[in-house]
Amino acid sequence: MEEVFGIENYNIIQDEENYYFFRALNMADNRDVEEGITLDEEGIIARIRTDRERYIENPENGKPKYKPEDEISLEQAFDHIKIHYRKDTNCISMSNDSNIVINYGRVYYKDKYIIVKVAKNEIGKTVIIAGKYLLEEIEKIVNDYISSLNSGDERNSLMLKKLDIIDKSQSTEEIKIIVKTTYKGEIDSSKSSMKQGIQYKAPVSRFSKYQTLNDEQNLVKNKLVGKLTFLERKNRYKLVHYTTNSKMIDTIGRAFNSLELLHYGYIPKEKIKEISSKTMDKISILQHEKNFEDGIKKELYYLVKEL
Repeated sequence: MEEVFGIENYNIIQDEENYYFFRALNMADNRDVEEGITLDEEGIIARIRTDRERYIENPENGKPKYKPEDEISLEQAFDHIKIHYRKDTNCISMSNDSNIVINYGRVYYKDKYIIVKVAKNEIGKTVIIAGKYLLEEIEKIVNDYISSLNSGDERNSLMLKKLDIIDKSQSTEEIKIIVKTTYKGEIDSSKSSMKQGIQYKAPVSRFSKYQTLNDEQNLVKNKLVGKLTFLERKNRYKLVHYTTNSKMIDTIGRAFNSLELLHYGYIPKEKIKEISSKTMDKISILQHEKNFEDGIKKELYYLVKEL
């Protein structure tokens, strides 16, 4: 996972010690600024608050699901990223892609932005690559489950052979074929059904190609999705008790398609630099040049440094 989905595989603005990411101030962030909650004495943003911190200010919300001392987990990352996300997590979203951030800022928010400076040794600790993290945690769960299968049992032995074929597949089409062989008859991808509380959908829809990933990354992702789908069909296997595997897979797509990173805990003043809408446009143009080489990277870095 680190080799295929590690941060250096992406179009990152960086210097020797730090990475630079972007966040469009959402409506809650803007409200914090307008009410002076997150400003210092000079009127500069002193921190970006977590949803959880705001959540506990309203007694009507009840007890939050997560505590501030809780470590990041698959459940908490999922709860933060999913479509109908929970508003009591310790996560704050940002992206390494300026275009994506500008789109959020102008379509949904108030066209205001910050750059977040993150020391390289913080990656995987206070800051995680959202899609990669979800895949890693799911891979651990799936591998543990596969390891628990008794290969001496004839049914399990056949399953393990199919799972091994998925693992060695050279294309997504090969994976789809293996998953389909667990059914009698053809699969209608336009239909879904309910069995024992688990929502089943045709597996083909799970193997969509994410535009933000290259062919190798999509194949690695689809191998894991293939294993999960195979186990789900055979054993009604479920990753998290309160949601479907389909929703978890959809959330992985959301994370990768927005090139999302999660900052765990509030973002302090020393990591924050406010940036104008016009400067974001300049950065976006440079970051998405077809020939994104060292010269442009340096120009981007100095542009960020001078803010």
